[in-house]
Amino acid sequence: MGSTARRQQPPITIRSERARARLELLTRGGRSQVDVIEEALERMPLPPTMLSREEKIARIDAILATVPKRRYPSMAELDAELYDEEGSCR
Repeated sequence: MGSTARRQQPPITIRSERARARLELLTRGGRSQVDVIEEALERMPLPPTMLSREEKIARIDAILATVPKRRYPSMAELDAELYDEEGSCR
C-alpha cells in the first residue's frame, strides 16, 4: 500500500455479507485481508483506456466504410413520382 502509515490509511468497509464471509475464509490460513484484497484486485482486468477524439472518429469511419451506401430520392423526385403536373395525387 505504499509508505502510508497504517493508522493514516482510510478503512475499507465491506457491506456485503457474502464478501465478508468469503474474506474470512480466505484469511483463515494466516494471510492478511490486505493481501487477499490486493491479489483479487490484481486479477481483475483493467477497464479499457479512453480513446481520443481522433481515435473515436477513425473507428466510426471504419465501421461506416463497411455499410453499403444508398441513394435516397430528393423531395423534388418524390413529388414528381407522387403528384402529376397539376399537383393532384396519382
